[in-house]
Amino acid sequence: MSIEMRVGLSIFVFTKYNAMKKVTQHNYWIIIATGLIAFVLSGIWYSPMVFGEVWETYRNPPNPEIPKWTMAFAPLRELIVAYVLAKLILLLNLSQYKDTLKLVFLLWISFHAVGMAGAVLWDHMQWQLGAVHAGDWLMKMTFMGIVLTKWLNKKSLSLNNQ
Repeated sequence: MSIEMRVGLSIFVFTKYNAMKKVTQHNYWIIIATGLIAFVLSGIWYSPMVFGEVWETYRNPPNPEIPKWTMAFAPLRELIVAYVLAKLILLLNLSQYKDTLKLVFLLWISFHAVGMAGAVLWDHMQWQLGAVHAGDWLMKMTFMGIVLTKWLNKKSLSLNNQ
């Protein structure tokens, strides 16, 4: 690789890193809000209105009461995913929903769907329960991807104009 290419690549990486750092510093509240709203959407997903009955039917019997302390830590999963997704959207410079949805689908199928398939195959999880869990994450990641793409690009444009 020539010196010009290395310098150009270094400038690109440095500029991209600084732009991503600057935009992300101003967007922690939207990332937090998106993660928390995704958590609420998950609560609706598992409610009797949507898939709560399927979830209750196929959980390992007897279905013990879920400890209340777990709810204090449960939203951390969505907050972590929202943060990582925001970083990827910025790093990959995704500005179109279509591109973000492709990324979301690839991430979902690579991690959540494959993980649920493993639980169904090896841990004797009922496929219906695996489908409910995998669908929950597809719904949440789609929501987060759309919101973060719209908001981060709106914010990026305003920062670029300053």
